[in-house]
Amino acid sequence: MTESSGRRESTESVDVSGADDVASAAAVLAAAGDPATPLMPLLETAPAVLDARAIAGAPRVDRLQIGEVDLAGELGITPGDDEVELVGIRTQVVLASAAAGIKPPVGPVSRITTDAAALAVSTHRLRRLGFAGRACIHPAQLPVVHEVFTPTAAEVADAREVIALLASAEPAGTGVVLDAAGRLVDPAVLRAARRILALARAAA
Repeated sequence: MTESSGRRESTESVDVSGADDVASAAAVLAAAGDPATPLMPLLETAPAVLDARAIAGAPRVDRLQIGEVDLAGELGITPGDDEVELVGIRTQVVLASAAAGIKPPVGPVSRITTDAAALAVSTHRLRRLGFAGRACIHPAQLPVVHEVFTPTAAEVADAREVIALLASAEPAGTGVVLDAAGRLVDPAVLRAARRILALARAAA
């Protein structure tokens, strides 16, 4: 199991190199009489990242997790403070998750354990990229990660407004409306609003 966004996940984390590894783990669980435990493959090698979409669609996969310390060492990547060197890899994992229709992925652990501000900046980057949590390796990281992935009261209010606006527009037969600030509200915005509310429920 793993810690993410300040709570314990109920999925089993499995270090994999490809979809066959996930299928093997699922088969072992089934043979042991476990019919339902979901899996969270840990992608921390080049083959695993390149096979991310197939892994995301493998049996029992609930969501993906990316492991960057080992991956950066394998690839010879030296991340800077802005972590821009990792954006392409992170985006690939988010895309694979969305394409497979599974939950958004869990972000990588951070080696930062004493600088809460720096950890918060790094974690906000993950949230903006589409991750829905972050694995933690130190108790001091938990409150920071939890705070970042807990939507603010304003974000929750905006999400509820979006849902209410589109619900009120349905009887009129239109799926596109404007909010009080004149911003477009359409089904794509609705999906983002639902994700915000899901994060809020999980954080609670």
